[in-house]
Amino acid sequence: MTAESTLRCRDWGYAAIAALGITRVLSYQVAGALRAGTLEVILRKFEPEPWPVSLVYAGQGLLPLKLRAFLDFAMPRLKARLAQE
Repeated sequence: MTAESTLRCRDWGYAAIAALGITRVLSYQVAGALRAGTLEVILRKFEPEPWPVSLVYAGQGLLPLKLRAFLDFAMPRLKARLAQE
C-alpha cells in the first residue's frame, strides 16, 4: 500500500509551533509567537538580511486622495512596527 499526502498550510509558522518541523518565514509572520515564546529562532547565523519594505503607487498622474490618506496612515505605523523587530 502506498500513501501519498501533501501538507498545505496557509501559515507555516503554525506548522512549526505544532512541532511539525522547522520553517523559514518572514519575521512579521511569527513575531507574536517569538514574543510569546512558543517559537524560537534556530540557525540564527543562516538568517538572511532583512528585506526593504516599499509602498509603491504605479499609477500615472496625480495620487488619489484615498491612497495618499492610506500612505500617510500606514507609513509611520509600518516604520514603528519594523523598528520593534
